Amino acid sequence: MLKLDLPTEPYWAEMPLGVRLRIKPVTTAIVSAAQHRAARLGREAAEAAGGELDPDMSRGLAFVLMAKALARFAIEEWEGVAGPDGAALPFSPDLAERLMDIESMASAFWDAALKPIQAVSAEGNG
Repeated sequence: MLKLDLPTEPYWAEMPLGVRLRIKPVTTAIVSAAQHRAARLGREAAEAAGGELDPDMSRGLAFVLMAKALARFAIEEWEGVAGPDGAALPFSPDLAERLMDIESMASAFWDAALKPIQAVSAEGNG
């Protein structure tokens, strides 16, 4: 029997470097939208590189594009993000994608966004 115990409301997640992200529950629609965006951007990157990428670069690019797309669709607010002048930056989906250029942030966000889904699977529910 499946124990349907997924969040239905946005939640705050602590990230590295004093950043906090308010994340919408990751639904099938959000994951699907992120997959489609990442695939499109991946095709564009391959075309820009002459049609072919090194296999290792391709795998790395796939992860970062998926993290960026997921950030665009799942993050709705943040705290602790400043611009070069030290002033707080207002949240925007474009800046959420740029935040994922920091490897530790992308990894921590990925884990925080998918943790509720993974918890259901870990219980043997998946």
